[in-house]
Order: sequence, then C-alpha cells, then structure tokens
Amino acid sequence: MTTATLINKMFTVNSLKRIISNPNNRTYSKTVNTVIGNQDSVDTNLDALKKVYKYMSKNHRNEYFYKNTLVNKILLGKHSVRTSTAIRELPILNNILDLLIINGTGQVYEIKTGLDNLMRLNDQLSAYYMVFSYCNVVTDMTHLQAIKEMLQGTPTGIILLTDRGTLHVEKKSEEYNDRLDNKTIFNVLRKYEFENIISSEYGFLPDTTQSKYYDACFEIFEKMDVKKSQKYMLKELKNRSYINKNNYGQFNRVPAEIKSLVYFSDYSEIEYRNLNSFLNNKYDGKA
Repeated sequence: MTTATLINKMFTVNSLKRIISNPNNRTYSKTVNTVIGNQDSVDTNLDALKKVYKYMSKNHRNEYFYKNTLVNKILLGKHSVRTSTAIRELPILNNILDLLIINGTGQVYEIKTGLDNLMRLNDQLSAYYMVFSYCNVVTDMTHLQAIKEMLQGTPTGIILLTDRGTLHVEKKSEEYNDRLDNKTIFNVLRKYEFENIISSEYGFLPDTTQSKYYDACFEIFEKMDVKKSQKYMLKELKNRSYINKNNYGQFNRVPAEIKSLVYFSDYSEIEYRNLNSFLNNKYDGKA
C-alpha cells in the first residue's frame, strides 16, 4: 500500500474513531511509521498526527487537506461555528458537492486538487447553481490557469490553495440565481426539513396517503417563489450542525489537523474525553 493510500485511509471520520478506540490500529501505526520512519522521533499521538499532516501538506494535498483547510480558514477563521454551518458531500442531482458553508448565504466550494481532472466541472457547477447562488472552485497552481479560462465571464469564484497552505481569492464569487429550481432544492431537504418549511409558510401539511405524501408536499412547496424556498432551505441546512453551546468548548480544543474530522462527527462528551486522552498518550504503534 502506497504512502498516499495510507494517508487517504487514515484521515476519515470513521478511521479516526477506530484509531481512538484502538491506538494500535494497523492503518494508523503503518501510516505513521511509513511517513516518519524513525519511531523514536514521535512522542505523543498528537505529535504523530501533526507530523503525518505536515507530510501531507507538502507531498500529498488530497481532498481532505483542502476541506480541512477550508474549515479552518473560512468556517473557523473568517466565521464561527456559533453562527455558521459547514456541510460536506451534499448530493445534488448526480453530483456530490464537496463543501458548503452557510453564513447568511450559502457558499459552495468545489475542490479540484492537483490529483483531479476538470472534465465534470461545468456539469457540477451547473447542478449546484440549481440550489445555491454562490459557487467557488478551490484549486492549486496545477489547474489554476485552465480554471481561469473555463470560468472567465462567469459568476463562479476561484480560490487558490497556495504552497504555504493559505487561501487566496483569485476571483470573487457573484450572486447568480438564473438556474435556481424548486424541485432540486426540495430534493436536497430531508423529510422533516421540507415539512418544517411547508408548515411555516402555509400552516398545514397535506392530508393524504403515505404513497402520495411526498408528491403532495412538493406540489405545495413548488408554489413558493424560488428565492424564498432557497432562504427556507438554507435555514434548515444551517441547523444540521453538530457543534452547539454544549460542546463548543471541547471542539475549540481539537487540533487544527483533525478539526474537520471532528466537526463532521457527532461526538458525545465521552468521545471528546477519549479523543483528548488519545492525543495526550504516548505513541507506541507497531506497524
């Protein structure tokens, strides 16, 4: 298994939870030992994670590295988890939106790493504009010029992930509402979310059979002005955040290297305690 594959397998939500419960997890220990080589140079598990992440930042900037940078620099740096929400991997038509950050508006961040190609980019953006009014493409120098040419004269923003790990806005996103579509917006919502919207706007839910309920709800939903339904949708999506006043302090202490892994998990108080214990314990993994 290559170093890149090991890193990809290690930095996932489920993998981190498995590693915390079993620090001798084979994926974890093999990744750390492969990247660092000399086990004596690693002190705690936090030290091990930091060194693997540093290696990733210089040698293998995968999709996780991009998402984690966006979470740290925009959600946490520019905004706050108290007032904003990030959502990852949101299905829209036949596409999976990489990252959405809601702070008043909904900003889409479509990631194109140096490991990706651009073949589907136009189709992806076309789908995202059916739900959201602001879209950005996040990339590095590998694709920057090609993306600039592709998106010239469009409302789509372009953000460069620099070699230093900073985000530089090459082109600011502009509001674009021409493709907004109530059916696509409706399909993004969970059942309780579109029920909340219909109840708030019309004061009732349809009284029909279970087999006809979904279509009956959409028949009511589609009567709304599309900008109004989008506003309702953003409010519902914003409520999907797992970070609240009860766990904000614990989340705030999570190291930057794994911030997005924890953000996109529903950690209990016990899980936060286990995470802190794991990070502070001495690394003794054996590949």
